[in-house]
Amino acid sequence: MAARKRKAEPAPPQEIQRLAREVSATHLPSAVILRGEERFFVDQALAILLKAGAAGDLELCRYDTADPDFQIRDLVGDLLGGALFASSRLFLVKGADALLKKTAVSGAKAFPDAVLARVASGDGSMVVLVGAGLRGTHTLVKSLVEGGAWNIGCRKLWDSPPPWDPDPRKAELVLWLVARARQRKIPMGADQAAYVVAATGNDLFALDRQLDRVQQGEKDGSGNLRDQVVWEGSASPFTLADPMLAGDLARATSGIETLFQSGFQGRDGARTLDRGALIALLISALSSKLRELAAGAEALAAGASVADARAAAGVKASPVAAKAFEARLALRPPAEWKSLYRDIQELEVRSRTGAAIDANDFVALALSWRRKTRR
Repeated sequence: MAARKRKAEPAPPQEIQRLAREVSATHLPSAVILRGEERFFVDQALAILLKAGAAGDLELCRYDTADPDFQIRDLVGDLLGGALFASSRLFLVKGADALLKKTAVSGAKAFPDAVLARVASGDGSMVVLVGAGLRGTHTLVKSLVEGGAWNIGCRKLWDSPPPWDPDPRKAELVLWLVARARQRKIPMGADQAAYVVAATGNDLFALDRQLDRVQQGEKDGSGNLRDQVVWEGSASPFTLADPMLAGDLARATSGIETLFQSGFQGRDGARTLDRGALIALLISALSSKLRELAAGAEALAAGASVADARAAAGVKASPVAAKAFEARLALRPPAEWKSLYRDIQELEVRSRTGAAIDANDFVALALSWRRKTRR
Protein backbone atom coordinates (compact mmCIF):
# COMPACT_ATOMS: atom_id res chain seq x y z
CA MET A 1 0.00 0.00 0.00
CA ALA A 2 1.46 3.34 -1.05
CA ALA A 3 2.24 5.80 1.73
CA ARG A 4 -0.06 8.77 1.93
CA LYS A 5 1.59 11.95 0.71
CA ARG A 6 2.02 14.63 3.33
CA LYS A 7 -0.11 17.63 2.49
CA ALA A 8 1.99 20.70 1.80
CA GLU A 9 1.54 23.45 4.36
CA PRO A 10 0.09 26.67 2.95
CA ALA A 11 2.51 29.57 2.62
CA PRO A 12 2.24 32.11 5.48
CA PRO A 13 0.91 35.00 3.34
CA GLN A 14 -1.98 32.86 2.09
CA GLU A 15 -2.84 31.74 5.64
CA ILE A 16 -2.81 35.35 6.89
CA GLN A 17 -5.13 36.37 4.04
CA ARG A 18 -7.49 33.51 4.89
CA LEU A 19 -7.45 34.52 8.56
CA ALA A 20 -8.40 38.08 7.61
CA ARG A 21 -11.28 36.81 5.45
CA GLU A 22 -12.74 34.30 7.87
CA VAL A 23 -12.22 35.71 11.37
CA SER A 24 -14.59 38.38 12.67
CA ALA A 25 -16.35 39.44 15.87
CA THR A 26 -19.12 36.97 15.11
CA HIS A 27 -16.82 34.18 13.94
CA LEU A 28 -14.03 33.81 16.50
CA PRO A 29 -11.98 30.62 16.71
CA SER A 30 -11.60 29.04 20.14
CA ALA A 31 -7.86 28.56 19.63
CA VAL A 32 -5.15 29.85 17.29
CA ILE A 33 -1.53 28.62 17.11
CA LEU A 34 1.06 30.95 15.59
CA ARG A 35 4.32 29.01 15.26
CA GLY A 36 7.52 30.07 13.58
CA GLU A 37 10.17 32.75 13.74
CA GLU A 38 8.86 35.32 11.22
CA ARG A 39 7.57 38.14 13.43
CA PHE A 40 6.08 40.01 10.47
CA PHE A 41 3.47 37.30 9.92
CA VAL A 42 2.91 36.83 13.65
CA ASP A 43 2.24 40.56 14.04
CA GLN A 44 -0.13 40.56 11.06
CA ALA A 45 -2.10 37.63 12.49
CA LEU A 46 -2.21 39.18 15.97
CA ALA A 47 -3.51 42.47 14.56
CA ILE A 48 -6.40 40.59 12.92
CA LEU A 49 -7.17 38.56 16.04
CA LEU A 50 -6.94 41.47 18.48
CA LYS A 51 -9.22 43.60 16.31
CA ALA A 52 -11.78 40.80 16.05
CA GLY A 53 -11.52 40.09 19.78
CA ALA A 54 -12.08 43.75 20.69
CA ALA A 55 -15.08 43.92 18.37
CA GLY A 56 -16.42 40.76 20.02
CA ASP A 57 -16.01 42.34 23.48
CA LEU A 58 -13.42 39.83 24.67
CA GLU A 59 -11.37 40.78 27.73
CA LEU A 60 -7.71 40.77 26.65
CA CYS A 61 -5.29 38.88 28.91
CA ARG A 62 -1.63 39.05 27.84
CA TYR A 63 1.16 36.76 28.99
CA ASP A 64 4.79 36.58 27.90
CA THR A 65 7.06 33.84 29.23
CA ALA A 66 10.08 36.10 28.55
CA ASP A 67 8.74 38.71 30.97
CA PRO A 68 10.69 38.60 34.27
CA ASP A 69 7.39 39.04 36.13
CA PHE A 70 5.68 36.12 34.38
CA GLN A 71 4.17 33.57 36.75
CA ILE A 72 2.86 30.26 35.42
CA ARG A 73 0.38 29.95 38.27
CA ASP A 74 -1.27 33.22 37.21
CA LEU A 75 -1.69 31.99 33.64
CA VAL A 76 -3.04 28.59 34.65
CA GLY A 77 -5.33 30.17 37.23
CA ASP A 78 -6.75 32.61 34.69
CA LEU A 79 -7.31 29.85 32.14
CA LEU A 80 -9.22 27.81 34.67
CA GLY A 81 -11.06 30.79 36.20
CA GLY A 82 -13.85 33.03 34.99
CA ALA A 83 -13.64 36.42 33.28
CA LEU A 84 -13.43 39.45 35.54
CA PHE A 85 -15.12 42.11 33.46
CA ALA A 86 -16.50 40.16 30.52
CA SER A 87 -18.20 36.87 29.78
CA SER A 88 -15.28 35.64 27.66
CA ARG A 89 -11.59 36.37 27.25
CA LEU A 90 -8.81 36.50 24.69
CA PHE A 91 -5.78 34.75 26.17
CA LEU A 92 -2.63 35.83 24.31
CA VAL A 93 0.33 33.68 25.39
CA LYS A 94 3.68 34.66 23.85
CA GLY A 95 6.59 32.26 24.17
CA ALA A 96 4.18 29.37 24.69
CA ASP A 97 6.81 26.94 23.38
CA ALA A 98 8.86 27.54 26.53
CA LEU A 99 6.01 26.00 28.56
CA LEU A 100 6.05 22.78 26.52
CA LYS A 101 9.75 21.98 26.93
CA LYS A 102 11.02 19.29 29.28
CA THR A 103 12.97 22.03 31.06
CA ALA A 104 9.92 24.28 31.46
CA VAL A 105 9.39 26.23 34.67
CA SER A 106 7.88 24.46 37.63
CA GLY A 107 4.12 24.26 37.32
CA ALA A 108 4.10 24.27 33.53
CA LYS A 109 2.80 20.68 33.40
CA ALA A 110 -0.65 22.05 34.25
CA PHE A 111 -0.58 24.45 31.29
CA PRO A 112 -1.72 22.09 28.46
CA ASP A 113 -4.66 20.77 30.48
CA ALA A 114 -5.66 24.32 31.43
CA VAL A 115 -5.62 25.41 27.76
CA LEU A 116 -7.70 22.40 26.69
CA ALA A 117 -10.16 22.96 29.54
CA ARG A 118 -10.68 26.59 28.55
CA VAL A 119 -11.15 25.70 24.87
CA ALA A 120 -13.57 22.90 25.75
CA SER A 121 -15.64 25.20 27.98
CA GLY A 122 -17.26 26.77 24.91
CA ASP A 123 -17.68 30.11 26.71
CA GLY A 124 -16.67 32.12 23.64
CA SER A 125 -13.09 32.68 24.77
CA MET A 126 -10.14 32.53 22.38
CA VAL A 127 -6.69 31.17 23.27
CA VAL A 128 -3.81 32.37 21.08
CA LEU A 129 -0.48 30.56 21.50
CA VAL A 130 2.60 32.21 19.98
CA GLY A 131 6.06 30.66 19.82
CA ALA A 132 8.97 30.39 17.41
CA GLY A 133 9.62 26.88 18.72
CA LEU A 134 6.06 25.57 18.66
CA ARG A 135 5.87 22.33 16.67
CA GLY A 136 3.03 20.39 15.14
CA THR A 137 4.32 17.34 17.04
CA HIS A 138 3.62 18.88 20.46
CA THR A 139 0.79 16.97 22.14
CA LEU A 140 -1.04 20.19 22.99
CA VAL A 141 -0.78 21.48 19.42
CA LYS A 142 -2.05 18.19 17.99
CA SER A 143 -4.97 18.14 20.43
CA LEU A 144 -5.96 21.71 19.58
CA VAL A 145 -5.71 21.11 15.83
CA GLU A 146 -7.84 17.98 16.12
CA GLY A 147 -10.41 20.16 17.87
CA GLY A 148 -10.48 22.64 14.96
CA ALA A 149 -7.88 25.22 16.04
CA TRP A 150 -6.19 27.45 13.48
CA ASN A 151 -2.58 26.29 13.05
CA ILE A 152 -0.56 28.90 11.17
CA GLY A 153 3.10 28.39 10.32
CA CYS A 154 4.84 31.77 10.40
CA ARG A 155 8.12 30.62 8.88
CA LYS A 156 10.74 32.68 7.11
CA LEU A 157 10.20 32.92 3.37
CA TRP A 158 12.70 31.23 1.07
CA ASP A 159 15.13 33.87 -0.12
CA SER A 160 16.68 31.82 -2.92
CA PRO A 161 15.04 30.07 -5.87
CA PRO A 162 14.83 26.26 -5.96
CA PRO A 163 17.84 24.53 -7.55
CA TRP A 164 15.65 23.15 -10.35
CA ASP A 165 14.53 26.69 -11.33
CA PRO A 166 17.43 29.00 -10.39
CA ASP A 167 15.89 32.25 -11.63
CA PRO A 168 16.28 34.66 -8.63
CA ARG A 169 12.97 36.27 -9.58
CA LYS A 170 11.28 32.97 -8.64
CA ALA A 171 12.41 33.14 -5.01
CA GLU A 172 9.48 33.11 -2.59
CA LEU A 173 10.74 36.29 -0.92
CA VAL A 174 10.81 38.15 -4.25
CA LEU A 175 7.29 37.01 -5.12
CA TRP A 176 6.09 38.18 -1.70
CA LEU A 177 7.65 41.61 -2.24
CA VAL A 178 5.95 41.97 -5.63
CA ALA A 179 2.60 41.10 -4.03
CA ARG A 180 3.24 43.40 -1.06
CA ALA A 181 4.10 46.30 -3.39
CA ARG A 182 0.91 45.64 -5.38
CA GLN A 183 -1.05 45.63 -2.11
CA ARG A 184 0.42 49.03 -1.28
CA LYS A 185 -0.21 50.27 -4.85
CA ILE A 186 3.50 50.66 -5.59
CA PRO A 187 4.55 49.68 -9.12
CA MET A 188 7.29 47.04 -8.90
CA GLY A 189 8.24 44.26 -11.27
CA ALA A 190 10.06 41.03 -10.47
CA ASP A 191 13.44 42.41 -11.60
CA GLN A 192 13.12 45.41 -9.30
CA ALA A 193 11.92 43.25 -6.42
CA ALA A 194 14.91 40.92 -6.85
CA TYR A 195 17.23 43.94 -6.58
CA VAL A 196 15.48 45.20 -3.43
CA VAL A 197 15.70 41.73 -1.84
CA ALA A 198 19.41 41.50 -2.69
CA ALA A 199 19.94 44.92 -1.11
CA THR A 200 17.92 44.17 2.00
CA GLY A 201 18.02 40.49 2.88
CA ASN A 202 15.35 38.27 4.42
CA ASP A 203 13.82 40.85 6.75
CA LEU A 204 10.18 41.62 5.94
CA PHE A 205 10.09 44.68 8.18
CA ALA A 206 13.17 46.07 6.43
CA LEU A 207 11.65 45.27 3.01
CA ASP A 208 8.50 47.13 4.02
CA ARG A 209 10.66 50.13 4.97
CA GLN A 210 12.30 49.94 1.54
CA LEU A 211 8.82 50.14 0.01
CA ASP A 212 8.23 53.28 2.09
CA ARG A 213 11.32 54.82 0.47
CA VAL A 214 10.26 53.72 -3.01
CA GLN A 215 6.75 55.10 -2.45
CA GLN A 216 8.11 58.41 -1.22
CA GLY A 217 10.42 58.58 -4.22
CA GLU A 218 7.44 58.01 -6.51
CA LYS A 219 5.62 60.91 -4.86
CA ASP A 220 8.64 63.22 -5.02
CA GLY A 221 9.72 62.10 -8.48
CA SER A 222 13.22 61.82 -7.03
CA GLY A 223 15.26 59.39 -9.12
CA ASN A 224 14.94 55.71 -9.90
CA LEU A 225 14.50 52.76 -7.58
CA ARG A 226 18.22 52.12 -7.14
CA ASP A 227 18.66 55.67 -5.86
CA GLN A 228 15.86 55.22 -3.32
CA VAL A 229 16.77 51.79 -1.93
CA VAL A 230 19.32 51.65 0.90
CA TRP A 231 21.75 48.73 0.63
CA GLU A 232 21.62 47.03 4.03
CA GLY A 233 21.26 43.32 3.32
CA SER A 234 23.27 40.38 4.55
CA ALA A 235 23.90 37.08 2.80
CA SER A 236 23.48 33.49 3.88
CA PRO A 237 26.43 31.13 3.35
CA PHE A 238 23.94 28.29 2.88
CA THR A 239 22.04 29.95 0.02
CA LEU A 240 25.25 31.39 -1.45
CA ALA A 241 26.51 27.84 -1.95
CA ASP A 242 23.89 27.20 -4.66
CA PRO A 243 25.01 29.81 -7.26
CA MET A 244 28.64 28.89 -6.61
CA LEU A 245 27.95 25.21 -7.28
CA ALA A 246 25.81 26.07 -10.30
CA GLY A 247 28.62 28.14 -11.80
CA ASP A 248 26.50 31.34 -11.77
CA LEU A 249 29.41 33.75 -11.55
CA ALA A 250 27.39 36.97 -11.32
CA ARG A 251 25.21 35.80 -8.42
CA ALA A 252 28.13 34.06 -6.71
CA THR A 253 30.46 37.07 -6.71
CA SER A 254 27.66 39.42 -5.68
CA GLY A 255 26.76 37.10 -2.79
CA ILE A 256 30.38 36.75 -1.68
CA GLU A 257 30.80 40.53 -1.65
CA THR A 258 27.59 41.01 0.37
CA LEU A 259 28.50 38.25 2.84
CA PHE A 260 31.93 39.65 3.66
CA GLN A 261 30.77 43.28 3.73
CA SER A 262 27.45 42.98 5.56
CA GLY A 263 27.75 39.65 7.35
CA PHE A 264 25.24 36.88 7.94
CA GLN A 265 22.02 37.42 9.88
CA GLY A 266 20.80 34.27 11.61
CA ARG A 267 17.25 33.27 12.47
CA ASP A 268 17.59 34.87 15.90
CA GLY A 269 18.30 38.25 14.27
CA ALA A 270 21.95 38.33 15.38
CA ARG A 271 24.39 39.32 12.65
CA THR A 272 27.75 37.56 12.28
CA LEU A 273 30.48 39.89 10.99
CA ASP A 274 33.61 38.04 12.15
CA ARG A 275 35.60 37.08 9.04
CA GLY A 276 36.83 33.79 10.48
CA ALA A 277 33.29 32.72 11.37
CA LEU A 278 31.99 33.67 7.91
CA ILE A 279 34.78 31.69 6.22
CA ALA A 280 34.03 28.63 8.36
CA LEU A 281 30.29 28.85 7.65
CA LEU A 282 30.75 29.19 3.89
CA ILE A 283 33.29 26.36 3.71
CA SER A 284 30.94 24.17 5.76
CA ALA A 285 27.97 24.99 3.50
CA LEU A 286 29.94 24.21 0.34
CA SER A 287 31.66 21.14 1.76
CA SER A 288 28.46 19.46 2.99
CA LYS A 289 26.75 19.82 -0.40
CA LEU A 290 29.84 18.84 -2.37
CA ARG A 291 30.35 15.76 -0.18
CA GLU A 292 26.89 14.57 -1.18
CA LEU A 293 27.37 15.47 -4.85
CA ALA A 294 30.78 13.77 -5.06
CA ALA A 295 29.35 10.59 -3.52
CA GLY A 296 26.37 10.67 -5.87
CA ALA A 297 28.61 11.36 -8.86
CA GLU A 298 30.83 8.39 -7.97
CA ALA A 299 27.77 6.13 -7.81
CA LEU A 300 26.54 7.44 -11.16
CA ALA A 301 29.93 6.84 -12.75
CA ALA A 302 29.77 3.24 -11.53
CA GLY A 303 26.47 2.75 -13.34
CA ALA A 304 23.99 3.41 -10.50
CA SER A 305 20.59 4.98 -11.11
CA VAL A 306 19.87 8.52 -9.95
CA ALA A 307 17.78 7.15 -7.07
CA ASP A 308 20.63 4.84 -6.00
CA ALA A 309 23.10 7.73 -6.33
CA ARG A 310 20.90 9.81 -4.05
CA ALA A 311 20.84 6.99 -1.50
CA ALA A 312 24.62 6.61 -1.74
CA ALA A 313 24.97 10.32 -1.01
CA GLY A 314 22.82 10.00 2.10
CA VAL A 315 20.31 12.61 0.92
CA LYS A 316 17.03 12.81 2.81
CA ALA A 317 14.15 10.94 1.22
CA SER A 318 11.82 13.96 1.25
CA PRO A 319 10.62 14.96 -2.26
CA VAL A 320 12.02 18.49 -1.94
CA ALA A 321 15.50 17.35 -0.84
CA ALA A 322 15.57 14.64 -3.50
CA LYS A 323 14.53 17.02 -6.27
CA ALA A 324 17.09 19.63 -5.20
CA PHE A 325 19.91 17.07 -5.08
CA GLU A 326 19.05 15.61 -8.48
CA ALA A 327 18.87 19.10 -10.02
CA ARG A 328 22.31 19.99 -8.64
CA LEU A 329 23.82 16.66 -9.69
CA ALA A 330 22.67 17.17 -13.28
CA LEU A 331 24.46 20.53 -13.55
CA ARG A 332 27.91 19.01 -14.12
CA PRO A 333 29.57 15.78 -15.29
CA PRO A 334 30.38 13.39 -12.39
CA ALA A 335 34.13 14.00 -12.62
CA GLU A 336 33.66 17.73 -12.08
CA TRP A 337 31.89 17.24 -8.75
CA LYS A 338 34.88 15.27 -7.47
CA SER A 339 37.19 18.05 -8.61
CA LEU A 340 35.10 20.73 -6.88
CA TYR A 341 35.06 18.69 -3.69
CA ARG A 342 38.86 18.49 -3.78
CA ASP A 343 39.01 22.27 -4.25
CA ILE A 344 36.93 22.97 -1.14
CA GLN A 345 38.85 20.37 0.88
CA GLU A 346 42.12 22.09 -0.02
CA LEU A 347 40.70 25.48 1.01
CA GLU A 348 39.48 24.01 4.29
CA VAL A 349 42.93 22.57 5.03
CA ARG A 350 44.50 25.97 4.33
CA SER A 351 42.01 27.70 6.63
CA ARG A 352 42.81 25.26 9.45
CA THR A 353 46.59 25.60 9.11
CA GLY A 354 46.74 29.34 9.60
CA ALA A 355 46.77 30.50 5.98
CA ALA A 356 45.24 33.92 5.30
CA ILE A 357 41.84 33.23 3.72
CA ASP A 358 39.49 35.98 2.60
CA ALA A 359 36.69 36.76 0.14
CA ASN A 360 39.13 36.67 -2.79
CA ASP A 361 39.70 32.95 -2.28
CA PHE A 362 35.98 32.27 -2.73
CA VAL A 363 35.81 34.56 -5.76
CA ALA A 364 38.71 32.58 -7.22
CA LEU A 365 36.74 29.38 -6.60
CA ALA A 366 33.67 30.88 -8.27
CA LEU A 367 35.76 31.87 -11.29
CA SER A 368 37.37 28.44 -11.51
CA TRP A 369 34.08 26.64 -11.15
CA ARG A 370 32.45 28.90 -13.73
CA ARG A 371 35.16 28.16 -16.28
CA LYS A 372 34.62 24.45 -15.81
CA THR A 373 30.92 24.71 -16.62
CA ARG A 374 31.76 26.49 -19.90
CA ARG A 375 34.39 24.00 -21.02
